[in-house]
Amino acid sequence: MGGAVTGRKFTTYVLMMGIMYMVNEPRAGADTIDTTGQEPYEQCGYCHEYDGNPVMSDFPRLAGQSSTYIVKQLKDFRSGLRKGRMTATAEMLNDQDIETVAHYFNQQAPRSKELPALARQETDRARLMYLQGDPGRGITACATCHGQAGQGVGDIPKLAGQHDAYLVKQLTEFRSRQRINDAGGQMRKIATDLNDEEIRILAGYLARLSAAAAVEAPR
Repeated sequence: MGGAVTGRKFTTYVLMMGIMYMVNEPRAGADTIDTTGQEPYEQCGYCHEYDGNPVMSDFPRLAGQSSTYIVKQLKDFRSGLRKGRMTATAEMLNDQDIETVAHYFNQQAPRSKELPALARQETDRARLMYLQGDPGRGITACATCHGQAGQGVGDIPKLAGQHDAYLVKQLTEFRSRQRINDAGGQMRKIATDLNDEEIRILAGYLARLSAAAAVEAPR
């Protein structure tokens, strides 16, 4: 069993390197990979790992993510509403493939990742903003939609344990309007009022939440 996992991880690493090369090549596309006989989620495993817990922060953690959210994002990539390296892959998936992928990753168990602790002051500040927002600036609390422990629900994503670099990138893209597939423009509205430091500490705080952790109330 251990040898098989090691071999698969090595194969995954090699394939990921190849895909990253293709992403940076203007004329390369996802259809250059021979996916004959593969389940659609196996193709996703090249970058997101087969259990949905990628080590590389360029690729979001999908293990335990809401299947409704995954379906929406894949369809948005496929339609062009959301832009990014996933577009070419999503264009290869039909509706049933997308449902299969979403269900598969939703059923995978999130694995915790050991990260150095944030400074106490940053943790307290981020927790307060996450749970209460900043009414004086008109910033809605993240917990209003994503839940007290960052679990999300339906098409609102789970944020707990997500790569902090990925969260920073998404919030920054919402703020700059590079990403526009949020329902009612809600994330764009909130991100517009966040500065770089606030985005950084929020992302760091969420990355350190366990998928099953309860959030301590701010003092």
